[in-house]
Amino acid sequence: MKNKIFNIITLFSLVIFLNIITEYTNIQIDLTEDNLYSISKETKDILNELDDRIFIKVYLEGDFPAEFKYLQKSTYDFLKRLKEIQPLLIDFEFINPNENSNEQTKLDLFKQLVSQGLAPTDIEIRKLESSTNQIIFPGAIMYYKDKSIAVNFLKNQIFSSTPSENIKSSIENIEFEFMSAILHLTRNSLDNIAFLEGNGQLLEEEVFDITESVLGDNLRLSYYFNVNRFNLKELPIDTNTLEIDIAKQIERMKKYQAIIIAKPTIPFNNIDKFLIDQYIMNGGKVLWLIDGVNASMDSLLKQTSFVTNKNELNLDDQLFKYGVRINADLVEDLRCTQIPIVTGYSNNIPQQRFFPWPYFPLVLSNSSHSISKGLDGIKCEFVSSIDLINNSIKKTVLLSSSSESRLLPAPAKVSLGILENPPDLKSFNKPNQNIAVLLEGEFESVFKNRILPKNQKIKFKEDSKENKMIIVSDGDLIANKVSDKGIKFPLAYDKYIEYVYPGNKYFLLNAIQYLCNNRDITSLKTKSIKLRMLDKKKISTYRPIIQFINIILPLLFLILFSIFYYFQQKKKYA
Repeated sequence: MKNKIFNIITLFSLVIFLNIITEYTNIQIDLTEDNLYSISKETKDILNELDDRIFIKVYLEGDFPAEFKYLQKSTYDFLKRLKEIQPLLIDFEFINPNENSNEQTKLDLFKQLVSQGLAPTDIEIRKLESSTNQIIFPGAIMYYKDKSIAVNFLKNQIFSSTPSENIKSSIENIEFEFMSAILHLTRNSLDNIAFLEGNGQLLEEEVFDITESVLGDNLRLSYYFNVNRFNLKELPIDTNTLEIDIAKQIERMKKYQAIIIAKPTIPFNNIDKFLIDQYIMNGGKVLWLIDGVNASMDSLLKQTSFVTNKNELNLDDQLFKYGVRINADLVEDLRCTQIPIVTGYSNNIPQQRFFPWPYFPLVLSNSSHSISKGLDGIKCEFVSSIDLINNSIKKTVLLSSSSESRLLPAPAKVSLGILENPPDLKSFNKPNQNIAVLLEGEFESVFKNRILPKNQKIKFKEDSKENKMIIVSDGDLIANKVSDKGIKFPLAYDKYIEYVYPGNKYFLLNAIQYLCNNRDITSLKTKSIKLRMLDKKKISTYRPIIQFINIILPLLFLILFSIFYYFQQKKKYA
């Protein structure tokens, strides 16, 4: 009897001890294929370089629906793992912004959180037969030394059919969102990047949103970089020879980690091309956003059709040497945005209907690369296809058209008549046309074995070391609209449905970060929660066997064990 009591006490003591251990430690074995619940090496490296304490206030506490409870728990588990890596330098707390009963105090807190950069979300909370709406802030404020930063980790995707899909995407990005914020807080200086000028590129106001953000949020290049504009045509003069100093211009360009060539419209001369080429050979990164043809909706405002022609920029040989060719064509895609067309009048009031406009593809990335993985709703306008050239450069397709697309070679007529007389759907038989491509490797100069500029002290490089660049065949992908009154609209804003497509900004920010960031935290975005779906065909075919294994077989084992145990006990005490 004493032994039994001792065993029971020992068992209860062991259970209590294990509960205490698990409360203060986060012991997990990650058996997922993509290491979803493991802290990456990049994150550990960043945390191990911290030199001061980081405190995180997470405003995701309260009475939530199941999906938000899941997001809350995932955030808590992640921060707990961070604290285990740096227990003295990482600390956090969860706060319920709705717990204050005083409405004015609560409203003041809401205003403060919004001013600090947190984005509010309205959710419905159901209790028995009633439901109420509540404003929550699914994000955090991070404090480091005398600086603070907002982290919004709820993602809203326009093609998500359920809130669960948005929560899933948010959980996948938790590590990236927090670690990019920590990097921003702890970085002493920012890299320099520049938009090139001099060849009819987009004006400063036309790239204002990607640079500074019309909405005033952190989705902007200036949050991560020092952004400048650099004019290729403004060449320095050698005071001794009174000639242009190309070598000095190259040195000026080298201070930029990356340059952006956004929708040029004026051909590049050989000096322009030489400067860009030697910038690349010296390790500079380039994001090219080049139109293959000249096409604009402004032309349709004046008439119902126009003829496209090749965008002659004198860059074909240079891009070909690096590994791609932007074709003089237009990609038409059945997955596209819509435009309104006046179909009649009622009491002298024009009546409009929306029609799919195949020249404005809506891209949903299928790429597994960290730059474009999981991006949703990338709005394109008059985009061309890209061919991949067979050379030693590694090529990764980041964006492509849908499986229902086709090509319209230039010169070609673009007409609103396509809406009245839609083409045969079977003609959309050129699927998955390349729209954005990442090139990585050791590039060869397009000026190799050519005559170089005379009287110049240029340290010409025939080849680059390991380098990378991104080519996008749509200059409008980075352009925000500007009204006649100078009002700047958000990037990828569709005025007809009053909606901003989110993918454009995320893609561009990811692209520049990938090109510039020596610490590649964009790889943290490759984590995903994979849904292992059951094979319905196999379930139907083997249903009796599956039912037998899952229902009958366990019962048979239980019966057999019971019979065996009965006879063993009978034999023992006989």
